[in-house]
Amino acid sequence: MPNRVLTRRVGARACAILGLLLAGAVVAGAAGATEDSARNQLAQKDCVRGKFKDYHLQGTGGDPAASYKGRVFRLSQDYPNQIPPREDFPWAKIPFKDGGPVDPEAYLRALLAYGLEGNVDVDFYVEDNKIRKWYGMPWMDWNTEVASDWPGTDGREFVHGFTHEFDSSGNTLSTLQHDFVDTWSGAYLNDRAAFGVGQVYCDPDNPKPGALNPDPAGLNDFPDGAFIIKLLFSTVTEDQLPIAKNALEWQAHVFVNDDPSWRNKGPASRFERALGPIRLIQIDVSVRDERSLTGWLLGTFGYDGNAKGATPWERMVPFGLQWGNNPKVTFAQTCAGPDGPCDRSKLTEQWINEEAAENLTRAPLNFNHLGFGGRLAGPVDNAKASCMGCHQTAGFPTVPILPEFSANGAVLKLDAGKRPATDQSFRMMYYGNVPSGVVFSDSQLQSSDYSLQLSMSLQNYASRRCGDQSEPSSAPAPEICGQLLA
Repeated sequence: MPNRVLTRRVGARACAILGLLLAGAVVAGAAGATEDSARNQLAQKDCVRGKFKDYHLQGTGGDPAASYKGRVFRLSQDYPNQIPPREDFPWAKIPFKDGGPVDPEAYLRALLAYGLEGNVDVDFYVEDNKIRKWYGMPWMDWNTEVASDWPGTDGREFVHGFTHEFDSSGNTLSTLQHDFVDTWSGAYLNDRAAFGVGQVYCDPDNPKPGALNPDPAGLNDFPDGAFIIKLLFSTVTEDQLPIAKNALEWQAHVFVNDDPSWRNKGPASRFERALGPIRLIQIDVSVRDERSLTGWLLGTFGYDGNAKGATPWERMVPFGLQWGNNPKVTFAQTCAGPDGPCDRSKLTEQWINEEAAENLTRAPLNFNHLGFGGRLAGPVDNAKASCMGCHQTAGFPTVPILPEFSANGAVLKLDAGKRPATDQSFRMMYYGNVPSGVVFSDSQLQSSDYSLQLSMSLQNYASRRCGDQSEPSSAPAPEICGQLLA
């Protein structure tokens, strides 16, 4: 069961924060991040780089065919051993009040502009960015998030390095979408975020989940200014989703069959991939900002083919920004029933672009997908969740990101689609304001500080190296394998 317990680094400051949390107080910015100088002084220096695979089954049957003449994805993994100096971040110029920016839309647009700069021109082969360095997350080539019965099959494809994120059943995006469509995504970290990841994976054969912050006296958090941008592409067509007209279209090595009912049975051939078109539907951004209520802000953009803009990137419409979950506001206080209507005025720890929300719900579209009780969720995300609700669960080992996915959820027969107002005392634990660097559940050894991808990366590593002996290694047994058994 979720529990607001701090990471295993317990000291006087941690105990003080815990006392405030238990008293219901807000701890803005997780009581302040460790200074860059302390992180740099205590950082591991002799790190090994360049050892992680680029894509699924690289060198063991997953490589491009000889006839393929296109570009092949290479993981940008030369993580810095010292935190690069802070840039003059554009969002930092926008003042805050009550834990959030006074101009959320300007803040959100500044985040997107930063993430796109220098990356659009190189089709997000970020190692070619001429303005600043960008990086990817290790161990997403062997992604076990979805196909647990056949591990690794959701891992990175070889063209753009996208992982299979999830399936959307018919009628999810529009009433014209009758069949399943797949979402494939790629995330990119700026240098300040990459420093933390590089510390966790300083020894690629022995990652340390608790080394995100090298300072043992601090919380296990990213440094202020850490930033991540994520592109979400879909196999959906314009016929199925009219608003996808003139969307950015790339080729990727994706599943031949989009239907998960097919992939959940039969031989390994059910995971067959082939080159096919995918379209940019959503962009997510997240930033570590100490001024925030939780230490993080998460935002999302949805594609609108009817919007003004000369390019698909310019037609990405800001959908919303979230810096807290409003943990005391239950579903019944905002929504009249499972299908609404919902009054979002009580959700003061977010900003929703109401015009976009209206435009993306006009028939035949179902493309707004605001989350639980009207909280922010991306256009193709799970409408039973919220951006911060899911990301606050990030840690090692992984835990269910939704109450429905938990053991208690099965016992309570939770269903946010049909009975969202039941069992609020349990459900609202998933909509708290967990400070940066704090674990979500007492079953977790370390926080992954709102990075679900880091959390999944470590879980993928453990799945491959701790439980699967098909890839033997001469290196000593990783420490995290013993931690999982402790």
